[in-house]
Amino acid sequence: MYVSKATIVLLASAATMLPTTQGQLDEEPVTNGDAVLPPIGDLIERAYPTWCMDINENRLPDLETCEDGSPNGRWSPLYFNKQHSGADPALGGYPGNLDIAYPFEYAAPYMGQACAGSPHICNEEFDGSSINCKKCPKLKTMDDSGPYGPGHVPPHIALAALSWAYQEGKGGDPADWFDFDSSACRVIPYKLYQLIRIYFPREDDGNVYYPPPFSVAGGAYPLEFVNLTGESCIKEGEKHSTAGFLDCFENHSGDIDQYPNYLKVGHGSPHYCTIEGKAADVNDDYCPYIFFGPNRGKYRHPHIALSAVEVYLSNLLMPDKCGTSWDDSNYPQAVDTTVAFPHMSDVEDNILISTPQFPTIDADGKWIWPGPEGTKKKPVEGQFAVNLYTIAGSSDDDSSGFSTNGATSTVWLAAAIAWIAFSL
Repeated sequence: MYVSKATIVLLASAATMLPTTQGQLDEEPVTNGDAVLPPIGDLIERAYPTWCMDINENRLPDLETCEDGSPNGRWSPLYFNKQHSGADPALGGYPGNLDIAYPFEYAAPYMGQACAGSPHICNEEFDGSSINCKKCPKLKTMDDSGPYGPGHVPPHIALAALSWAYQEGKGGDPADWFDFDSSACRVIPYKLYQLIRIYFPREDDGNVYYPPPFSVAGGAYPLEFVNLTGESCIKEGEKHSTAGFLDCFENHSGDIDQYPNYLKVGHGSPHYCTIEGKAADVNDDYCPYIFFGPNRGKYRHPHIALSAVEVYLSNLLMPDKCGTSWDDSNYPQAVDTTVAFPHMSDVEDNILISTPQFPTIDADGKWIWPGPEGTKKKPVEGQFAVNLYTIAGSSDDDSSGFSTNGATSTVWLAAAIAWIAFSL
């Protein structure tokens, strides 16, 4: 088994009774009467059973059960790179946010621009080969009463709210969170929204704070394995002063001497980029997840954890309709939901069995986007943000960069979002 046995921490509320040291983080399932959620790693393995492999990390396809007794599944136990998310699981990826129908993603449509299919909204003319597309904003609304509801909500927030509400008995009868005819084995979107607002309400000025996933207030998600260490962890704690304990590298993996010497240490996010890649300001999403140390390959996206909790609860409440694993009968989709990557290169590493690729940095010190697969301009059916408007004179960390028309901007409001299939 290569999946963590740590569990989401149960709190009386998202802002009180916050643990401040690792010793206060629960390692066993938390109960509230009869409401028990197994450790999130176990739920992910249950919903996305992984395949068997040998000591050299080669897949063993001919076995029915692995050496540890688990079934020989369809999903890789070692997840290294976002490049194959949304593609055939045999390539090593998992479903993307669009594939699990996460309702609050509000991704940019696949119009051939960098960051298409992600929540960062760049326009078609955005120069993805010289500007980090994460500088484009996410969809943000200043109230929930408009047609675009809460706007983009990070999946780890939905995961925390759903888990806490179930274990604390909040948000009404969990049976009412599901309606098979409208949402199959997923939580009804407006019910999920209501649970989110129990724990993450808007302030009087319309803003809402979503703590990071590696903080207690953000859910203490144990499979994040963030690249923060030492001084960078301290600075992040100052930035999120109300978020409680941060699960930085020394805590989740140990001494920073484990870092290969070509990696940039402590730059944040769950990605691990090269020194030259960070100097070029490459998009972190193009870099691999943790691929060394005791947590090698164990990273799982919070949206995968969210879908695993939905699978568990729906099977518990509707066992005649919902199974114990994620329903992948239509996956991969006929129109793929993978994102465009830059050119990627190997690095020499004689320490590890295998090392994932990194963005190629050219002689001018820049990455090369798009890669051999092109921009992936294509029709994809889903809930997309197709226009944004700005409010001058405001500030927002998510939009400190370039808008859809190239202007620097701040607080964003959605203008048009629809379930559509783009004809390109």
